[in-house]
Amino acid sequence: MIRQVRDLVGTGQYEAAPRQQFKSGRELINAVKTRREEAQAFKALAQDVDVDAEISAGLDQYDPELIDGVRVLWITEGTAARDETAFRHALKTGHRLRAAGQRLTDAAIIDAYEHAYKVAQTHGSAGRPAELPPMRDRQTMARRVRGYVIQSKSTAYSVSSAPGKATSSERKALATMGRRGGKKAAQRWKTAPDSDYAKQERAKLAVANENRKTSAAADSFAIASWLLKGKSETGEYPTVGEAAAEFSVSNRTVQRALSKAGIVLPTGRRKGDRP
Repeated sequence: MIRQVRDLVGTGQYEAAPRQQFKSGRELINAVKTRREEAQAFKALAQDVDVDAEISAGLDQYDPELIDGVRVLWITEGTAARDETAFRHALKTGHRLRAAGQRLTDAAIIDAYEHAYKVAQTHGSAGRPAELPPMRDRQTMARRVRGYVIQSKSTAYSVSSAPGKATSSERKALATMGRRGGKKAAQRWKTAPDSDYAKQERAKLAVANENRKTSAAADSFAIASWLLKGKSETGEYPTVGEAAAEFSVSNRTVQRALSKAGIVLPTGRRKGDRP
């Protein structure tokens, strides 16, 4: 019954999304990158819109740049930017619906998108066949437009609605690939210790360890220097607890610093303050 109604009104049939849309992990990663780049492009386009000017429809009939109510964006003379034109017109329609107190439905936004795309195709196809995005992508576009319109406060958009969000299964797949990648990297250390990869990673690890060692030595000298300065200024050493509080370290760290510097605190001090 539902299928028949959808056929009568000309809307696409609902089809459950396949559990696995990508053939490989690399394909999934590339798809996520593409979605992010697309989102950034549409966000930049949305930020370019003068909301106040787009909401006022009274002067549309006097605007010579409008074709059937659509302001076509051009790549070059005779070649229209169809997707950008359609998105911007859908965005303008969304703002006008909101200003009129009407609902921002997917159908209204998609209709505006399709109308603008057809106008751009008619007047600026430059021999290109129509490449209207599939319904699923148009629904994603409608959600994106609705997010921009709802979140806009003035003439600029500060927050974007995430387009084509990764599904739960896709996020899990990305996390799994990250874990597996780490395990594979660790395995290569054992199975191929003389490979270029293992040598490069060992070199990085050696540099990191050397930096940590240098940093620890510097901290140790700083603690010892602070204790010696306290001795020179007051005539007696600060306690281990005071040094630990000053440098936000444990008493044991202070005691190691004293040992390395060859500093011996006087006996008879409070318990816990002796090295």
